[in-house]
Amino acid sequence: MLKTLIGTTDPQNYNQYLNEKIDSVVNLFKKNNLDFPAPEVFASPAEYYRMRTEFCVFFNKDHTDFEFCMFVPKSKPKQRIELKTFPVGSKAINQAMTILKQNLMKYDELTIKLFEADFLANQKGELIISFNYHKKIDENKFKEEAYLLRKHFIDEGLSVNFVGRAKKQTVLADTDTILETIKTKDRDFYLYQVEGNFSQPNIYACQNMVQFARDCCSNCKDEDLIELYCGSGTFTVCLADLFRKVFSTEVSRVPTLTAIKNIEKNNITNTRIARLSAVEVAQALEGTREFKRLKLADIDIHDYNLTTLLIDPPRSGLEFKEALDFTARFNRVIYISCGPTSLCSDLAYLSKTHNIKKLAFFDQFPYTEHLETGVLLEKK
Repeated sequence: MLKTLIGTTDPQNYNQYLNEKIDSVVNLFKKNNLDFPAPEVFASPAEYYRMRTEFCVFFNKDHTDFEFCMFVPKSKPKQRIELKTFPVGSKAINQAMTILKQNLMKYDELTIKLFEADFLANQKGELIISFNYHKKIDENKFKEEAYLLRKHFIDEGLSVNFVGRAKKQTVLADTDTILETIKTKDRDFYLYQVEGNFSQPNIYACQNMVQFARDCCSNCKDEDLIELYCGSGTFTVCLADLFRKVFSTEVSRVPTLTAIKNIEKNNITNTRIARLSAVEVAQALEGTREFKRLKLADIDIHDYNLTTLLIDPPRSGLEFKEALDFTARFNRVIYISCGPTSLCSDLAYLSKTHNIKKLAFFDQFPYTEHLETGVLLEKK
């Protein structure tokens, strides 16, 4: 059994960890009697691969110094681990940790009742750092001290913006958004990411997943794509140029607004987004229910030739027969999974109507038991 390495890496034995995970998932596929091709394997860098992380902040009794901390998973009582460095995180995050250790205690408003610091970085090394408090934030004082703290980062060649969060309160020193670049074989894509909202933590795994999905979509120029729960639009944006039209759905408001910004940023004109659940999409396609949200967005769902479905469900998978039957109606399904057990269960059902044409593994979380899987299904 793999053991999670908190705040550390083991580059010398990285391949051993990865091969253990691959063997475990392959054995699950075999146990479920699935017929599958030889998998593609996309490794991660052995260090400095996380672009997003959260640390607890613990102060000494005199409130003269602090440590970044994480906890041993499932430890009772919680076992704290103090982190001097974090080679799991990007180089910019590690540099930012050092700068904060050297300078944060100079600013009272930024440290009083502070209990957590969250980091979001991009490949350029730009940062958003969120400070979370057990107190109401004085907006003017927070901004004043955040600007002073930022000068220490500028002196070290880092671009940073600060966010303050407390109960029912968010204070932006400037912005909570960062621009990331997704690099693929033939072009780059640009994605706004909002601090506090989901984004793929391992940008290298994310780029490999996007490339895998693009490779699954050759000869689709006369067809249309539907993506359920598109979040901020990573796959939608990066696949839109391969299809005639794209219809994406998301139920949460902030990711939907970010996805719209990302579509505009990449000059995409063939894509529309609606705030619908998977069940509501099925009802709209079957004509059993009309939705005002579609009319307001000037979307006629029957104008689409929806042959390809992209799904990236939670760890529990599709779970219900209704969701599985909805998936089975599409000629081509790109299934991105973070739960191998639920994936195999879903594939056992979908293999009645579809063949597994491509299989890929992405090491999103090195040194843990977690392994992301990509599957291309085509109707028999």
